[in-house]
Amino acid sequence: MRSQPLQLILGFVLLAVLGVAGWLLASWVVRALLGLDKALASALIAGLVAVFTAVFAYWRERAKSRQESHREKKVEVYTVFFDLIFRIVRDSKRPGGVDSYLASDEFQEHMFSLMKGVLAYGSPEVIRAISRWRVESGSTKDAEPIKRIGDVLLAMRKDLGLSNAGLTNINIHQVYVNEDINIALRGNADEHP
Repeated sequence: MRSQPLQLILGFVLLAVLGVAGWLLASWVVRALLGLDKALASALIAGLVAVFTAVFAYWRERAKSRQESHREKKVEVYTVFFDLIFRIVRDSKRPGGVDSYLASDEFQEHMFSLMKGVLAYGSPEVIRAISRWRVESGSTKDAEPIKRIGDVLLAMRKDLGLSNAGLTNINIHQVYVNEDINIALRGNADEHP
């Protein structure tokens, strides 16, 4: 415990030394540029701007290509989640269908595949949304699991680069629900005070 204050003091001293060194270097560069011929100084500045622009463009292109290279895997992983949700919706219309599917080895295998894929390819926002969904899926409030699934769907769409403009964690479900989702959820809330 005694070394923590010492480390903190050394960190501040090092930060101060680096700050002073950076200030001295910047002032030396400015003085050197001001002492040069105006044509040479403008050419040097233009060259530095060109180099920085090229480095920035290269960095952005690399980031974009890295993101695109993972997109296909993300779509594959996120499709597992979509399949799970739509299977539950489909089986909910059959007597005893959802409970038997949720207890099946097939469901457990899909969940394992989903978790493995999300950990490898999901954005932090998707991982947090899936975690909240898993933790709150047993909630006694009818709307909570639906909202958490909506959060996961929105996070996945965002991670794939799609716009979520005008979508909420409730109205995104309207795609596969026949009745107005807001009225249906309000009706459930009235039934379960």
